[in-house]
Amino acid sequence: MSEIKNNIKEIAKTKVLFYLLIISFISLCLKFYFVDFSIPVNSDNLDYLLMGISYVNGDFSQSVHRGAGWPLFVSFFYQFIENGNLLDYSNTIRILGISISTLTIPLMYLVSRKFFDHRYALLSAGLLAFEPHLNYNSTFGLSESIFLVTVLFSFYFLLNKNSKFIIPSLLIAGFAWWIKLDGFFIFLIISVTYLIMFRKKKNWIRNFIFGIIVFSLIVSPILIQKNEQFGDPFYSYYNDKMFAGSYEDLASENTGYSNASASAYIEKNGVFSFIENFILKGLYNIFQLLIRISFPYLMILIPFGIFFSFRAFDQDNQYVKTNWIFLLLAMGSMIITLSIIAERRYLFYLLPYFIIFSIIPIQRVTEYGLNTFSFTRKQKDIFLIIVTSIALCLSIYFIVYHYESNDTEFENEKLFLSEFIIQNLDGKLMRDFGPSTEYINYKLIIAEPEKFKEFTNSKGLEYIINENVSKVDFTFISGESVKDVIEKGKEFELKYIVVYKNNNVFHEFFSDVYLNEEKYPFLIKIFDSNDHNFTKIEVKIFEINYNKFNDTQK
Repeated sequence: MSEIKNNIKEIAKTKVLFYLLIISFISLCLKFYFVDFSIPVNSDNLDYLLMGISYVNGDFSQSVHRGAGWPLFVSFFYQFIENGNLLDYSNTIRILGISISTLTIPLMYLVSRKFFDHRYALLSAGLLAFEPHLNYNSTFGLSESIFLVTVLFSFYFLLNKNSKFIIPSLLIAGFAWWIKLDGFFIFLIISVTYLIMFRKKKNWIRNFIFGIIVFSLIVSPILIQKNEQFGDPFYSYYNDKMFAGSYEDLASENTGYSNASASAYIEKNGVFSFIENFILKGLYNIFQLLIRISFPYLMILIPFGIFFSFRAFDQDNQYVKTNWIFLLLAMGSMIITLSIIAERRYLFYLLPYFIIFSIIPIQRVTEYGLNTFSFTRKQKDIFLIIVTSIALCLSIYFIVYHYESNDTEFENEKLFLSEFIIQNLDGKLMRDFGPSTEYINYKLIIAEPEKFKEFTNSKGLEYIINENVSKVDFTFISGESVKDVIEKGKEFELKYIVVYKNNNVFHEFFSDVYLNEEKYPFLIKIFDSNDHNFTKIEVKIFEINYNKFNDTQK
């Protein structure tokens, strides 16, 4: 009899593995829909690429605003690239990001098994596998994919009745800090959750102390390196600028927020302004960003999941509470960051925990609602397959109609713009946070094709860029109007501005320059996308004539 039971279990495991492979394959297809391997990385991912090369070259100096974990992982694979160009390195970091993201699927299944049987755990893995925002993000070679895996793995060990599992949980939380500078909050979140949920368990204090020791050993190389490099083991570029008031002020050269502490902000603007700007605004941004990343199917399930989680009787109550505490602490830790930089990818690692809640109403309807109609187990399983198929169809629809995939024309226009700027501009250009400058660094690097392989963090990008290639420099000036920006920019030798017909990120009033350039005689047009038959980007570049500007102010 026991042999028969073992055989049944083996068959069940084989089926689960088979379904996970199918789900993973579909997820890979969705990911590859986005990728164009003929286009290089060009933004934050280019920074990670260069850091990886620096580690290959033996320079382990750290970035002032990026974690070392992801490029350190990538550097292992870069060692096997021989005679490659920059595109080979770009595609390697992309493929690694896609691969790591796909590994999240079986991990999501294991975590979900703590809450559900194998049917609903597979559905949970499917909802994560088909999630369009995660699939899209995974193709850029950014650090979100490996950060999500690391945090989820740490959470997996936290979901345990035995307090000793806090040790591997905190060990993995240490790697989260390697990956992202704010990964330290994962340590705090895991620790507080543990202290709330395990404070009455056997040996909970001893195991927690061991966990902290292991965590400290894991993160100590980061702290030692930062202390040697910056004189502060907890140094970050944003430490002295986080309370500037807005991302525009943080990035602006003219605001003078070189030491923007919370106390300094409160002293200058008052406590109510602080609460409004950093607490209420952060909460609002978290809420609206969560709505955005819950499209197309989680937005329907999450509200019901949250409601049913308060009366979850098929799930372990301790695990449900753990999920709640983790989510609330995680969102709370990002309030100030998201009040300044409302970037949705900062919330991507929370999606697995919302998906867990999203499965509860599906389980409730399937197991109890369908019993009213005397559905068999097989018919219930068919219903789950239908739910999974609907999620997949919604994901495909969202991908096709809401994301630009493999848009080579769009990327080529951005490449052309960067090339034009490098070859024709001499002086300071207003950084526009738009597509016109996305490939500037890429273009500068490939001007001497093989030299990028010599890159090291300590020498910086300037070491591999020929000074004769380009004389353009970048700045950012905040202001309330076109004239205000130019007036302030004069002090910082601002020479050029880039304006779009729409979507001027911080200076919406620049749209008027695009539409009514005759109103601004002190701006000399030197580039117009219409003259180059652009179809994707509507942009103009102007040179500032300060003599004419001064005449208009008299």
